[in-house]
Amino acid sequence: HVNNSGGAVYRQLNDEIDALTGAWGAMERINSTPLPFAYVAHLRTFLMIYLALLHVEATAHFGWVSILPLFATSWGLLGIEAASVECERPFRWSSNHLPLGKMCIVVAKNVSQTLDDVKIGIRRRRRQRQQCRKNK
Repeated sequence: HVNNSGGAVYRQLNDEIDALTGAWGAMERINSTPLPFAYVAHLRTFLMIYLALLHVEATAHFGWVSILPLFATSWGLLGIEAASVECERPFRWSSNHLPLGKMCIVVAKNVSQTLDDVKIGIRRRRRQRQQCRKNK
């Protein structure tokens, strides 16, 4: 038998676990839905052709002076493309991704601590009731 305050805590924990489970399911759907291959292939092909033609045109028009600005432009555009690939899979264990594993460990510890606190509180109340009954 759990008293009202313990039952309320358990209900609240259950609601929080339900919300976490729903959020986890949404993250799993995001993680398991990759970008279509045609989109990725088209983007990369177009970007590489654009950069190749840009280099040819800029070098022909401005000469060797254009090498440094072309390098910077290429680095920036290829970096944006690489970042989009990283964003496609946001929930991995690499340093560029969201630390969901660590977050889950913290949540599990917090839930465990809360449950332990509730158990301690219930035991304490039982002892207090027993002492009150003995004193009567």
